[in-house]
Amino acid sequence: MFNRRQFVLAAAAGLAIDPLRITLAGQSASTPRPREQARYGFVLLGDLHYDKPEHHDMDWVRAEKPNDISQIEGYIESTRDHLPRLFKAVRDLIQNPPAPIASVVHLGDFVEGLCGSYDLQAKQNRDAIAFVDAADLQKPFLMTKGNHDITGPDADRAFDDLLLPWIAKQAGTELSSANYTWSHGKDLFVFFDAYKPDLRWLASISEQAKQAKHTFFIIHPPVVPYNARANWHVFSRDNQQQERNTLLAWLGEHKAIVLSGHLHRYAYLRRQTDATGFAQLAINSVIRREKESIQNERTGLDAYSTELLELEPDFAKHTREERAGWLEREKPFIAAYDYARCAGYAVLWVYDDSVQADIYLGASQPIMRSQAM
Repeated sequence: MFNRRQFVLAAAAGLAIDPLRITLAGQSASTPRPREQARYGFVLLGDLHYDKPEHHDMDWVRAEKPNDISQIEGYIESTRDHLPRLFKAVRDLIQNPPAPIASVVHLGDFVEGLCGSYDLQAKQNRDAIAFVDAADLQKPFLMTKGNHDITGPDADRAFDDLLLPWIAKQAGTELSSANYTWSHGKDLFVFFDAYKPDLRWLASISEQAKQAKHTFFIIHPPVVPYNARANWHVFSRDNQQQERNTLLAWLGEHKAIVLSGHLHRYAYLRRQTDATGFAQLAINSVIRREKESIQNERTGLDAYSTELLELEPDFAKHTREERAGWLEREKPFIAAYDYARCAGYAVLWVYDDSVQADIYLGASQPIMRSQAM
């Protein structure tokens, strides 16, 4: 368990602190492998919400999305003040890694959206692309589609016109949709479009997943709910339960490692299925302050319960019963659980027989927690 006093004292003394390390697949985190022995690693970024004031028709926002004005202001600030620091930390790690870095994987909501017109959305997309290109990471920047990437007038068209060709260039392939795969060595990266989900396409790549050493499933919303917003996951509507069961079975069959964003939280869990089960890791990269903090920590199976609704007691009270129902139904299948409200990034180290994650707090502060999975 994370020892807050130990972290504070070590940081004050200027000591090097390892980040949180968890095992997503394979051997226990109680016997971590040296990073130098990994076949490779990749950087994992959560939501970014790239934004600038000039990206919005504020008359449209005030008329159509007045409740989103404060969030737009917040993302403009985080883009200006903290996103450059985050990308510097990523670039520094890529330039001096303990093992080769293969790529940067982004979990969606690349941009804030809510621009008000096609032209402004196109400008926001171009500016975000230019920001990543200028960072000169020298590794493929691979991303899945987030809901904010397609929110606002003609935002979906701007995604297809600008972001999708750029993603295709990063992945080194031609793309006709945001459902695509990318391979590195023996491993398969599956990027799944939660907003145009195609389970037939997913079934068509089953043989690839079967042959892969590790299968990473990258999606913007979580597959398994894990906090107060327990109805904010893919295939959550009553008429989508057949699709949800199909997806759960696929992930379990291929022992996938699900990587998700959307809820702006860190969370790790293991979910059992009829076949075996899969891991799910959520990361939030919306950094709001120079020194990020850790809040609302929850660890262990007892913590996965309807008590999670109290993390946001005033959230959508009319859906409380629905959200409680999801947590109650999922609880028997949860085999491990860890949660915190914090922002940062992750580096996943990939070995032949395991995958381990380093979770960093903020743009430069690591956190330390020893946790066996």
